[in-house]
Amino acid sequence: MNDQADDTRKTGQFTGWHMALIMVAFFGVVASVNGYMAWVAVDSWTGLMARNGYVASQDFNADLAVRRKQDSLGFQSILRYRDKAMTFTFQDRSGQPLEGYEITLKVGRPTNEREDRQFLMKEGESGTYRQKLTLAPGQWNADIIAIDKTGRSWKRLVRLNVKQ
Repeated sequence: MNDQADDTRKTGQFTGWHMALIMVAFFGVVASVNGYMAWVAVDSWTGLMARNGYVASQDFNADLAVRRKQDSLGFQSILRYRDKAMTFTFQDRSGQPLEGYEITLKVGRPTNEREDRQFLMKEGESGTYRQKLTLAPGQWNADIIAIDKTGRSWKRLVRLNVKQ
């Protein structure tokens, strides 16, 4: 009779081993999901555009007015990174090349300042400015500042994704 009582107790009883397996499975799922979410966050974060959001918000209306004035000029630009060189094509509203500008190019990672570099681009064909440089794969910010002979400036920020 004792053998029968032991068999029924073993088949229907919740033991410490069951609880241990449930705890390991639960925390294993939590740790796996947290690890995956951290990996996605680090892999997809492209960086901040402003060092101090509050200070940037104070200048928002003035920056917006400058941007609208710049947009009213109708300038067109194309920035390309190809064959270890950055090429900037600059045209007016009607598609005519804009020549004689001093073009400053600042490139850097959106997430840190370690790889920031600044260049004065060389004018080649009419309205085309070029700078040789090597960029590692990944996200890059390119700040372009064009200054004409009167000192009037035009700015553009471009986000680049450099493939391998």
